Amino acid sequence: MGRDGRESAISYQVSTAEDNGILLYNGDNDHIAVELYQGHVRVSYDPGSYPSSAIYSAETINDGQFHTVELVTFDQMVNLSIDGGSPMTMDNFGKHYTLNSEAPLYVGGMPVDVNSAAFRLWQILNGTSFHGCIRNLYINNELQDFTKTRMKPGVVPGCEPCRKLYCLHGICQPNATPGPVCHCEAGWGGLHCDQPADGPCHGHKCVHGKCVPLDALSYNCQCQDGYSGALCSQAGAPADPCGGLQCLHGHCQALATAGAHCMCDPGFSGDLCEQESECRGDPVRDFHQVQRGYAICQTTRPLSWVECRGLCPGQGCCQGLRLKRRKFTFECSDGTSFAEEVEKPTKCGCALCA
Repeated sequence: MGRDGRESAISYQVSTAEDNGILLYNGDNDHIAVELYQGHVRVSYDPGSYPSSAIYSAETINDGQFHTVELVTFDQMVNLSIDGGSPMTMDNFGKHYTLNSEAPLYVGGMPVDVNSAAFRLWQILNGTSFHGCIRNLYINNELQDFTKTRMKPGVVPGCEPCRKLYCLHGICQPNATPGPVCHCEAGWGGLHCDQPADGPCHGHKCVHGKCVPLDALSYNCQCQDGYSGALCSQAGAPADPCGGLQCLHGHCQALATAGAHCMCDPGFSGDLCEQESECRGDPVRDFHQVQRGYAICQTTRPLSWVECRGLCPGQGCCQGLRLKRRKFTFECSDGTSFAEEVEKPTKCGCALCA
């Protein structure tokens, strides 16, 4: 896309759950920037010696689904359309614009020095790096090969991980380091956005205190100084009975009849929840993942196994005593698939350490 022709076109697909971020940036003495701003696509153009101008998409695109963004320039006009809809048009005030082939085209963010200059010289509203997935970038009908470009740490190829992650009250967001994650709607939390964010504390009755969840359904009130009672509603509170009790793997619970004691997490016991339980197998049902090069590969269906945890007397180790091997089909983020045997424990016990 050079300066000889008067028409140029850029199109790409984008998926994100974020409000802001740099999508594309090109320029030196003048610039054109495509930003995600409050969920809308913003295109700004500043030719240096001409008045700057900007247009915004009517649609928002930060719903986690893929949207097609098209930017077409012809003579003095710049057109922006989303998913093939009606274009928004910007007049370049007599300045012909085409992509500057001599300046770098940055996708998904900018280096620190370019970012600071863009903020200082041009009307960039945010310099946040883009978090999400960009694919199928065409410049003048030519597909760009990202594998031949310099990628910063945290950028990985592939846009498929979200196909395997179901978010009940939210949307999936690809993330290079831990894998895809759910961005939950307000009031929801958990790995799959399937748990109320406040849990049992939603609508709690603590008058002068803080709600502390005990489990998925119950809570107690941690009173402010000067208050006591089950709901922290009585003035003149006694000293906190849990003040000197440090539960290592659990939390303190204070009862009027039994005083303060530790409620231990599963797998732990003892007065301070300091003792790990004997060897056991905690049941797990999940997808199995492996990595092949840059690709993340995952079984097409979940499998069941046990995670061996706990202590063994003497020199023994808690490990799988009975293993089950089955063949599963894997699908990868780069579009490939393969079949491979997976071995998982089905029974745990103490044995000599390997």
